Amino acid sequence: MKLKSNYKLFAVISSLCFSLSFAQKVEFTVPENILVLENIIFDFKNDFTKDIAVDAAAMEDDFSTTVDLFNLKYDAGNNNPYLSLALNKGAKPKQFIERASWMVTFKKISKKSTKVTIDLESIVPDRWSKKEVDVKLTKSTGKVENEIKEFLLTYKKTKSSARATADAAAEPTEVDIAAAEAQAVAQMEELDNRKLIQQTTSKKLQTLFGKKQFITLPTTADTFTKLLQIQPSELECESCKGGKYSSWDIDEVFNLIYAKMNDGLEYYALQYYGDQKVSGLPYGLVFNESSASECKTRFARYNAQLYQTTVEVDANTSSALTVVSFKMDNRFIRLEFGNQYLTRLLVSNKEQ
Repeated sequence: MKLKSNYKLFAVISSLCFSLSFAQKVEFTVPENILVLENIIFDFKNDFTKDIAVDAAAMEDDFSTTVDLFNLKYDAGNNNPYLSLALNKGAKPKQFIERASWMVTFKKISKKSTKVTIDLESIVPDRWSKKEVDVKLTKSTGKVENEIKEFLLTYKKTKSSARATADAAAEPTEVDIAAAEAQAVAQMEELDNRKLIQQTTSKKLQTLFGKKQFITLPTTADTFTKLLQIQPSELECESCKGGKYSSWDIDEVFNLIYAKMNDGLEYYALQYYGDQKVSGLPYGLVFNESSASECKTRFARYNAQLYQTTVEVDANTSSALTVVSFKMDNRFIRLEFGNQYLTRLLVSNKEQ
């Protein structure tokens, strides 16, 4: 009898430990029709959501979609409140989650009652955190579940007459529809044409960035010369130390310059002039393939900023340029997209 009692106690404890270790689901009931909840869930927002389209699945009495949070930062003493990260042995305290998704499911109970289930579905660490975060053991803190619950229980959908009038006026005309269709066709043609562009790997770039990261500053021109095995041209520059800066022409399609300025600025810049897609850069960057939006996401942990600027072509002409910039450790990185895709990178010791 005593053995049975101990066995039952062990079974209860084991069951409790299991549920504490792996339970993620939160369930509650909302006194509202399922169709109403299906419409309002897409209005849920907090500081980490984005206005993007999400998938949804609907049946007569069931509905499911996801709530996605983006760019969750974790550092010593400054952890994001939505996930309790499980780290692998030897992991650094600074981590970054590109995206975390919670599955939200509605189940009809009656015309005026719906069961809601929220479950952490997936976690996507960025490339630096991928090997350090244990996504299987990482848990939701319950904060986003509580936010969604409060949102669904208290949401009041209002729409002013002025907003309704504006929405009606915004109905697309035949001209608008035709223009949108033409734009879609042009975009598809561009995508098809880009698929025909071959991607190659530059051995010179692989050698230059052999450590698979940007070259650290401070450095010297000799560093680049030794890596490239190419002698540079020394070009005149009034504001440069010694009155000159170094320039290397690489494989007829790249140009690298390195300069130290009199005001303390030090930088190097790599420009690509070709029309193929070329890999060999660090962090998975590819000339004429990596887009500005992709790079902003890729370097989100460094608070990458995407913006438009202009550059002078000649004395009378300027050209639009898309830029993604961020600070990585003690270096300021500037990625330039002259043709919608990466064409130039610049690394400096000061923000420019």
